Amino acid sequence: MDRVMNMEGAPLSRRYYGGQAGRKIGVTADGYDWLLKYPAATRRLAGSVPSYTTAPLSEYLGSHIYSALGVPVHDTRLAVRDGRIVCACRDFVADGERLVEFAQLMNYMDEDDLPSSSPGTAHGRRIVYLADARAALYRVPDLSGTQGVVERFWDMFVTDAFIRNIDRDNTDWGLIDHGREHAFTLAPVYDNGNSLNDKKTAAAIGRALDDPDRIRQDALGVRSCYHDDRGRPIAPFEYMRSGDDDCVQALDRFMQRWDPDHLDDILAAIPERAYGLSVMDERQREYHRRVLHARYEQALTPIWQDTSTHATPFDMTAPWNAIPSEDAHGMNR
Repeated sequence: MDRVMNMEGAPLSRRYYGGQAGRKIGVTADGYDWLLKYPAATRRLAGSVPSYTTAPLSEYLGSHIYSALGVPVHDTRLAVRDGRIVCACRDFVADGERLVEFAQLMNYMDEDDLPSSSPGTAHGRRIVYLADARAALYRVPDLSGTQGVVERFWDMFVTDAFIRNIDRDNTDWGLIDHGREHAFTLAPVYDNGNSLNDKKTAAAIGRALDDPDRIRQDALGVRSCYHDDRGRPIAPFEYMRSGDDDCVQALDRFMQRWDPDHLDDILAAIPERAYGLSVMDERQREYHRRVLHARYEQALTPIWQDTSTHATPFDMTAPWNAIPSEDAHGMNR
């Protein structure tokens, strides 16, 4: 069973963080700086949603799924602060370094060089066109010159579809700048909180558990944060069948690395309660287990069988699989 950290007395680190999804504070504990992510209030959202999201739990689960796949990801722990369950994310940027978000790197490109017809917005946010993101991978010098960038992009595309992360926009991944005399490196994957149906009510979870069709619908009803040239959200499972070679290879890497037992182990390690607070009840646990197993069996597996040659075993020593230094700390989102 994973230990829930007690962050009630941890001193503030005087570090501040961006992003719009809920309260975030910086503290110092166990010799490291941590970003604490609180559940976000949903009072401004329409429809039937809980009072607060389960984003801290989703951040933890999504990050541990990435870790089980061997993809470098920020270190996350469940914790308690201010009488609430939060997700503690250990800072991964060392002093003297900085995180450069993909959106900043894309600004290198002239709008005339972007494949999309117009910038556009969706729900008050800039639309992220897949064609533009792909172009940036090859046309922005510091992206094209950083080892493993293309593989990371498509590894996130596939894994985000698996965990239903619908918010991997241009600010939710990037590079670490180690200074002018050093090359950029990929930042570990971070910001996985808007995944795993973090706004689903207990009543909706109960209805899904009583109806296999609802489980199937939740498993297969996944959209990407990326849009096609007409501004429509991309259906990632359909795109995986498109024959895009980089995407097919990423799916192959995923399928060769993912063991369904990993999910059961991750879920089983989360306590039901800690410090008198609910962490994950048994219905939540069972809901995530059923949906993710269904997504693996009914979406990813048949797509993989139809599209992959499986001719090249996954390289376990691939550069993108390197684990960040244990001493890394600093600013994180």
